[in-house]
Amino acid sequence: MPITAEHRTEPVVDDGRAALLDEWVAVGAEIARLEARRMRMLAERAEMLAYETGPKIVHSSMAQRSMIAEFAAAGHVAPGVMTNQFAVAAVLVRDFPATFKALGEGRISRRHAEVILEEAPTGDHDADDDGATLRAAYEHDVVPYACETTAPRTRARARAVTAALRPVTQEQAHREARDEREVSVRPTSDGIAQLIGVIPEVLAYAIFDRLTAAAAAMDDDRTMDQRRADLFCDLLLTAMASTAMGIDLDAIRPTVQVTIAASTLAGRDDAMAELDGVGPIHPDLARSLAGRALSFSRLFLDPDGMVTNVDTYVPSSRMKRYLRARDQHCRFPGCRAKTSRCQIDHNHDRALGGATSLCNLACFCTSHHPLKHPDVDARHRWTVRQQPEGTLVWTSPLGREYVDTPELRVMFV
Repeated sequence: MPITAEHRTEPVVDDGRAALLDEWVAVGAEIARLEARRMRMLAERAEMLAYETGPKIVHSSMAQRSMIAEFAAAGHVAPGVMTNQFAVAAVLVRDFPATFKALGEGRISRRHAEVILEEAPTGDHDADDDGATLRAAYEHDVVPYACETTAPRTRARARAVTAALRPVTQEQAHREARDEREVSVRPTSDGIAQLIGVIPEVLAYAIFDRLTAAAAAMDDDRTMDQRRADLFCDLLLTAMASTAMGIDLDAIRPTVQVTIAASTLAGRDDAMAELDGVGPIHPDLARSLAGRALSFSRLFLDPDGMVTNVDTYVPSSRMKRYLRARDQHCRFPGCRAKTSRCQIDHNHDRALGGATSLCNLACFCTSHHPLKHPDVDARHRWTVRQQPEGTLVWTSPLGREYVDTPELRVMFV
């Protein structure tokens, strides 16, 4: 049969595109194999804790905190993220062998593995043979599927498999899930943050539908997303919707620390202000908040932008004001816990002769503060010393040093 023009195909031109695609896929598989190696390392390190902890419960807790702190500091990873990585690694290596094998062979990504763990069936028998049998049945169905599709599709399949295998009713499962509800804030960029509410699914859609219906009734130049966001703020802060932006600010009674140059506050320039521990905010917003504040603190900066002193118009502890202005967050390397959730601590212990002075004080969160207590076993205890201008040098139980330098504020000089 002769080949007509409709059936004739042009020869494939080898211009390098196919090679790049194959290399990209191969690199992804290698990354997955390396992720599996890192997870095994974390799981092995976690297993060592059983041989390191002392007879007291506090020693066990401090040993775990110290281990997580060391890995977080060495890898430049946020402590909270490091805690999660240890937890995921331990569960994956111990309880999900098929998933871990697929990751180690590069057949699924780390995200696939996390989804499989997140949607796995749980129950009263997780630690015994029944739990192992349940997980094996779950992996037998989900892992091969994950190898052939995306992580979002894997999640949908995993949920369906869990619903069929889970030894509790869906009603009970939903009751258990409701216990995990929470609200958190995650900064993004340019003065914007995500307010994340982990709530029952039906309530989440109900809230979104209500915002959508109210936003649709408005007639202005804002986009639908912008109207929904503005209504969200108004309803939460004033318990009533407004037709204009700005009313939500009237509900704010500032308890945060905002740094703004006096010239900007007076309107002589438009330099960016700063929300301590978060980042820059628009000067108009800072002026508006300042107008609602009950008191002020003046920060005196040296030419390099370092806080050198604080003056206040209301009775307060000047040293505490100074330290919170300087530190902005917990001074353990990588930790971003705000100073409002921190304790002001002596770097060199007061009981051992440390002075109560600015050069020997810093803000530490409740997780990192105890790491340096004298009653912690020496195998897990950290030490810290302060250098000029507030730089802290932490020494880990392994003898390694990690430096944390206070952030400068040159833009506000």
